[in-house]
Amino acid sequence: MKTTSENHPWEMIYSRDGHVFSELLPGFFESVKKFNAHQCNRILDLGCGNGRHAVGFGKLGFEIIGYDISPSGLALTQSWLQDEDLPSQLVQGDYRLGLPFADNSFQAIFSTQVIHHALLKEIRFSIREIWRVLQDNGLGFITVAGRTHSNTDYDEIEPGTFVPLEGSEKGLPHHIFSEDEIRFEFGIFQIHEISPRDNGRVTAIWIKK
Repeated sequence: MKTTSENHPWEMIYSRDGHVFSELLPGFFESVKKFNAHQCNRILDLGCGNGRHAVGFGKLGFEIIGYDISPSGLALTQSWLQDEDLPSQLVQGDYRLGLPFADNSFQAIFSTQVIHHALLKEIRFSIREIWRVLQDNGLGFITVAGRTHSNTDYDEIEPGTFVPLEGSEKGLPHHIFSEDEIRFEFGIFQIHEISPRDNGRVTAIWIKK
């Protein structure tokens, strides 16, 4: 059965544990540098979670729109933005069903460890949606899974897509990307960089429309 906002593992985590993420990832700082260099101010934080990067971008003067499947995560983000006296533009939804934004809405996309949580056909649809809402010459920083956790048991439900049988993301698909697959699936974009991180567990991708 497909996860919804109510039974999605991250909705359960945010509703139970609150701010599980507070530290900015290294990709945030390189994104700030590149977004500034290319005059990308209006940014979609795709899968904003509890708001760490939305707040980080907001503090630096970017116009940030946060999008997430988890109502509890978005409530945490809104509260955090309000505490920092920052504008709050947040949208709840499931990216696997399409993004509720007009064509060419954003100058940049920032998304860490989000879009690989789906079947490959859904990921392909999401990539097309990212293309659609990104402006010409817009940039994207996206990270996906590069390998599974060695200490977790999985079922492989389609080639390259694994579902954890235990842990906080139990039941949530993880599609594992090789570099060749990234080049193929993101081929609609100009791919500027593909770099393994966190001992290969994560792969970072810089794209341009």
